[in-house]
Amino acid sequence: MIRNVILDWSGTLADDLSSVLIATNRIFAEYGRDPLTLEEFREHFRLPFSGFYADLLPEATAEGLEELYERFFYGFNDSIELLPGAREFLEFCQETGRRSFLLSSIKTSHFDVQAGRLGVGHFFEVAYTQVMDKRGEIREILRTHGLDPAETMFVGDMVHDIETARHGGVLDVAVLTGFDRIEKLLPAKPTIIARDIAAVQRLL
Repeated sequence: MIRNVILDWSGTLADDLSSVLIATNRIFAEYGRDPLTLEEFREHFRLPFSGFYADLLPEATAEGLEELYERFFYGFNDSIELLPGAREFLEFCQETGRRSFLLSSIKTSHFDVQAGRLGVGHFFEVAYTQVMDKRGEIREILRTHGLDPAETMFVGDMVHDIETARHGGVLDVAVLTGFDRIEKLLPAKPTIIARDIAAVQRLL
């Protein structure tokens, strides 16, 4: 039985793909690059995102990218909404006694604003944010909170999330509401592919 649920934020619970694309293209414009289409972005974007920028914007520094992304993205925090079924899923986990944690690369300040406005921060026992490589964090989360990997799932929308789940020895669940299309997810052979978070709730 799954008693513990670790969740990604962007593309899994929050509908922020279009906002991230706009902010990214504004960064590209700062460096004189042409904008990416949605399909181009989904094809190339990956986590840790340092690799994405190293490929497409190698002259940019980590500090410069952070400053630009903060400037271009922050205003979107007031308009990003939850994906359909996300609130109901969190409520379901709470009502059924499942422990919920967040593991996301989203900047902490952005998550605090979004989760506070949307009223969902209290559903997470702990929110691990601004994690550049989730694979390096998941085992520590399991250890710190005494989570049995056999009773734990990690739900995300990207290949990196599948890899993270496997690194921690927990059930990997990929949802199709976010950044990586099914064609990109399939080669990673996720154990479960769900249309959205509501489908994950039905599985539980």
